[in-house]
Amino acid sequence: MVGFLLGCICHALSDPFKVDDCFQIVTRLRALLMNKPRFLFVQQYHFLTATGGTEIQCWMLATELARRGWDVHYASEMNHVPQPNPLEGVTLHGLPENPSYFSCNRAEMRTLLRDLRPDVVLNQVIDLYTAHSMSFAPPHALKIYFNSLDNDGLLWPVLLDRRKAMPLPLFLKRFPVYFFVRVAALRGLHKADLVLTQHKQQVEQFRQAGIESIILRNAHPPLPDSDVQTHNGPPTIVWVSSIKGRKRPELFIELAKRCQDLPAKFVMVGAYQEPHYQSIVENAVQTLRNFEYRGFIPFARVGEQFKQAHLFISTSLSEGFASTFVQSWMYGVPVISLDVDPENILKEKGLGICASSLDEMEHAIRSLLDDPARRREIGARARAFAQQEFDLHKVVDKLEALLKERGVRLP
Repeated sequence: MVGFLLGCICHALSDPFKVDDCFQIVTRLRALLMNKPRFLFVQQYHFLTATGGTEIQCWMLATELARRGWDVHYASEMNHVPQPNPLEGVTLHGLPENPSYFSCNRAEMRTLLRDLRPDVVLNQVIDLYTAHSMSFAPPHALKIYFNSLDNDGLLWPVLLDRRKAMPLPLFLKRFPVYFFVRVAALRGLHKADLVLTQHKQQVEQFRQAGIESIILRNAHPPLPDSDVQTHNGPPTIVWVSSIKGRKRPELFIELAKRCQDLPAKFVMVGAYQEPHYQSIVENAVQTLRNFEYRGFIPFARVGEQFKQAHLFISTSLSEGFASTFVQSWMYGVPVISLDVDPENILKEKGLGICASSLDEMEHAIRSLLDDPARRREIGARARAFAQQEFDLHKVVDKLEALLKERGVRLP
């Protein structure tokens, strides 16, 4: 077999139009020689192009699995794959960016899964890549769907959330695409061998859809105590997310406007995913002296934003278990969230405040800024909880145990 593959490589190298064939052959040869089980992540985006929570979570899992000896691959829309590749032990596969809504790189995904023949396939955002991953995975592969948002297993609640996040005329224009993608993705989801969820409410939501699931927490690498917020000095209030309707960034701007009398800086971090927000944010930068927009910050440096934060603000319409909550808690930063409180953790564990209105959020900000000792107390409790529940090594230990129980060979 090795001799045959080497011969194919030599033939491919003699023809410049067969470089892609050569890459696939080298990939197969490497796996054959290393005899490592292969794990493929499939996402629309990679964390180098989008600092969303799911992209960050997938990348942390991918790099930790690579460190443990897996042959790890990550496929996402990326016209220009960064070099060197592999990156941090993970081989990147670029799919064409901005594909047709109705095909979404269907042919490319079929080819990739045929050529890679992964032992495990994991997808975390429910879209057409869910359908492709679950439909085209080789027969021997364990197919995993890792839930990211609440109501992922349901049709109409998610469409209703989309309606809330945009004007009605725009929603009606996009509805046929949303409906088609959602139905196709849900069909793919039902083909998964293992469904993972982030918290207890999601388990119940999937049960309503006739799907059993297992909780696997979001993860974060351990942090040294020296990185923990001390809650001294002028306060910084941070909002980190993709800038789009579902995240409601305009509400954070409104909070900054209401709190101009406070000696605090309101910092927004994230890339525009809906262009009309650019003018809204730029206007805030020009008119609010306490507001700062820092743009897109790569994951490797986004931790600095949490390290500097005294409070983290979430204005999302809905979440699964927000990675930004976990990052905040790891750094000892209290969370103030509008409406979203997975498992009622903010309230029951005392890790922050869940408000039901902007007025309540403003009151919470003012109250915590006036009381550094209370912020310190909440931050210490949050960090202890995060270290217990969301430690990356513990999470991947559980993931590998689940794979082993289902017959997957570990490294």
